Amino acid sequence: MTDIWDKYNQVRVAGDKKNANKLLGDYIDLLKQQDEKDIKIFVDNICSLTLDADDRIINNNGTEVSDKDIRIQHPLFKEIVLPILIDQYKKDSAKHIRWIGQFEQFFYSDFATTQAFLRELDIEGYFETRHFFEKSFSIDNNQKTLELLLNRIAQDINYYTHEVPIGVLVDPDVLDKELMTFRQYWQQCDTKNIWENVLTEWELIAKHWSLYLANQDEYDNFENYLKTNGIQLD
Repeated sequence: MTDIWDKYNQVRVAGDKKNANKLLGDYIDLLKQQDEKDIKIFVDNICSLTLDADDRIINNNGTEVSDKDIRIQHPLFKEIVLPILIDQYKKDSAKHIRWIGQFEQFFYSDFATTQAFLRELDIEGYFETRHFFEKSFSIDNNQKTLELLLNRIAQDINYYTHEVPIGVLVDPDVLDKELMTFRQYWQQCDTKNIWENVLTEWELIAKHWSLYLANQDEYDNFENYLKTNGIQLD
């Protein structure tokens, strides 16, 4: 099995997709014949190498990942990695639950597999990365998980506010709730200084977005409100 795995990675990095995919299929078939304990060892090892190294949500395509010595391609994720993650989610393994969140793009690219995954775990609605980071952190207050969670919430807040000074894309109560959630997690972070400036900026935006909407009739638009009141937002 080790020989096939090594050969697969060599062929893949060399750019021979057809033969690489065949070798990966052969390797998956062999893995499925192993004991669940051995499969879990493989999954834990490859997830540690690919996910823990960067502590971020990983891509599942593009040269950024295709050129790496070790890569998790979708067939391996779906057929080998995912069943282990499901089992460990049910056992409240914080590490594996965090990894689920880091596989965000794998779930977004496969609707049928994602729906089956959510049904298996009795999760209603759609795949939400934050759910897994929050659940993982509630089990184990790990700073790696907290960093991922803060980055994910920040991504949402940045989306809501990216059209300032034209406006904010959500109502004040939604933005205030997001900022409250972010601040609660931020207070548990070992690297608070990284976020201080941007958090101050978000809270300033939230304050004036609320004030503007409460007095909207007095201004042409949000940009006019900011200029009239001499408020500078980056």
